[in-house]
Order: sequence, then C-alpha cells, then structure tokens
Amino acid sequence: MYRYYAIDHEDPNEDEIVSLLDASGVRCVRLPWTEEYRDIVTHQQALMKGIVPVVIDRYGEDEDVETSTPSLMEELASPLTVMGQVEYFYHNPVYPYWRSQEEFDRLYRLLFPSDGTYDCFCWSDDWCDFFDAGREWFGTGCWSVYDRRRRLFTLFFVSETD
Repeated sequence: MYRYYAIDHEDPNEDEIVSLLDASGVRCVRLPWTEEYRDIVTHQQALMKGIVPVVIDRYGEDEDVETSTPSLMEELASPLTVMGQVEYFYHNPVYPYWRSQEEFDRLYRLLFPSDGTYDCFCWSDDWCDFFDAGREWFGTGCWSVYDRRRRLFTLFFVSETD
C-alpha cells in the first residue's frame, strides 16, 4: 500500500519522500493546481481529487466509495502546525515501525520549503468512506496545505485499521 501519490507532479525528492512515508500512518498527495485559486473552495476541490488514488489503492477501482464536500474544521497557521498534528500518526502507525524525529523533520523540510507562502487547513473526516475504518480504530485526519508560490497542494489523509 502506497503512502505517497504525486498527481501530475514531478518531484526531484520523490524517492526520499516515499522512503520517509513508508510504513507510516500517513498518506500524502502532491497535486499541482493550474486553475484559479479560490481559497477554501479550491482546497475542497483538491481534497476530492487528491483522495482518488488513495481510495483506489485501498479499495481497488471497482469499489463504490461515497464522497461529499469536505467540511472545514479550522484554518491553521503554517505547515509546521499541520505537521504537528500529523506527527502522532507518523510516529505511531497501526503496525509499529520506528521512525526517528530526524526522519520526520527531513520530511517536513522536503515537503515545505522555507521560501513558500502557505494556506493551511484541517478538515472533517465525514466526507469520504475512506475515513470510516480509522474512526473505529486508529484515528483519522485530513489536512490541506497550498503553496501559493509553487501552486502546489500537499494533502494528508489518515485512516488506519488493523
């Protein structure tokens, strides 16, 4: 099962990002945005597009998975705040695989260069069936970060069970 999905995005650090996410409890999607950016509405559109490969990876292409429009929970100050919420799931996957703080810090630096200008949001987990298993067991999370300079979304989806 994959943890990193780059949709129409060439990332020179992809192999390292894949390695850093391997066996973690976090799925990450990178998605360039070429259309007009309209704040929250664009984040919702990106989430609905970004979760598609995650759902296909988990359930297969033939499974009918229900989705709706994500509900905003809160605006977050920065990618650092987002990663602070993601960190628990990174270090504590369902099937323990030890990850160091140095690895997590490196992942942060690869995903969010210091010269970016970011819009960050935390979302509800009731908009897609993907989150059902995690609500019963491991926990869930959904975050979107948009880099205005690079016109690039980084999306995080968490929902695990044993």
